[in-house]
Amino acid sequence: MARLKVGIVGAGSISELHAKGYQEDPRAEIVAVCDRDEDRAIQRSLDWGARAYYTHFSEMLENKEIDAVEILTPHYLHASQIIDALQAGKHVSVERPLALSIEEANQVVQTARQVGKVVQVYEPCLFYKPLLDARNLIDAGEIGKPTGIRISMTVARGQSDTWDFASIEDEASLWRFDPQLSGGSPMLYDVGYQTFCIALFLIGNVEKIEVWRSETPIREGLKLDAPTVAMWKHYQQDCYGTMTLNYAPERKLRTPYHPLEATIAVEGTRGTIDIIRSSDPTQLEAPVELRRDSRKVAYGQRNTAFEDSFVRATRNFIGSCLGEEEPLLGANEARQLLLLTLAYQESSRRGRAVNLQHG
Repeated sequence: MARLKVGIVGAGSISELHAKGYQEDPRAEIVAVCDRDEDRAIQRSLDWGARAYYTHFSEMLENKEIDAVEILTPHYLHASQIIDALQAGKHVSVERPLALSIEEANQVVQTARQVGKVVQVYEPCLFYKPLLDARNLIDAGEIGKPTGIRISMTVARGQSDTWDFASIEDEASLWRFDPQLSGGSPMLYDVGYQTFCIALFLIGNVEKIEVWRSETPIREGLKLDAPTVAMWKHYQQDCYGTMTLNYAPERKLRTPYHPLEATIAVEGTRGTIDIIRSSDPTQLEAPVELRRDSRKVAYGQRNTAFEDSFVRATRNFIGSCLGEEEPLLGANEARQLLLLTLAYQESSRRGRAVNLQHG
């Protein structure tokens, strides 16, 4: 069987986790790397065994050998790069978000339908085994009827300069602080979007959102959108959700990746499920705990679930391109998540709740 030949555009720190899935899957291989930093493009191509490197995306798309591209670039480039790749006959996996507006998202969906290629929005949290275990427990009625979900997101410090926003060395991440490049506030898509991805996966759709956002100065001219609190009501359910975003620069996670930790609690009429997702493999808590009837049951392994979620997401994309399965988060589903994230952004801007229409 011919292997899926993949080109990766955007060779920053997160690309290591994306490349891991291709390197470990015999059905695919990385054949090209593109980054505007030529030295980094060369280094990554050597690291991953790619036969070609580029500094311009348009040049990489001319490579007829490439079957699929992985887009890991700043948010404002996503929609146009997806469309260009689709029109060049490539399947596409793209980091969140799909686009920065519903109009752009509609163009992506339409183009994908016209050319008949796969578009997957890369969302590793959906492939995080403890989250899948929690969903199965909820579906099995282990906590009864869900009545609430609480999600706490903490941005800490890691072992590398990834997301070390106060450091001059982290200039590569500063595009997040330009609303024209990021699509909003710095953590809008890494936290806001991911929050609703988790909430929809575990509970269901949302009908009303309200956000209270503060800002923390982190260096001259830069502010992080934390602390922030969001509340929402799930659609046609007596179930409510909250999200808190905390910036904790004095807390260190033992991770070379993005120092983001999520703790999730789903409450029901019969019990509670607690989930932790951390890029720190040394965290001590069990990733899933079910509390019911004065008992606590722990599920899952602690060490590799974070990295494994990226590998599983990549496997899903490879299988989708080869016609073996469907993408878990395709363009249509990602458009719905974008709509919720834009409502989150609008509520924080207007200072009042935003209602979403359904049907």
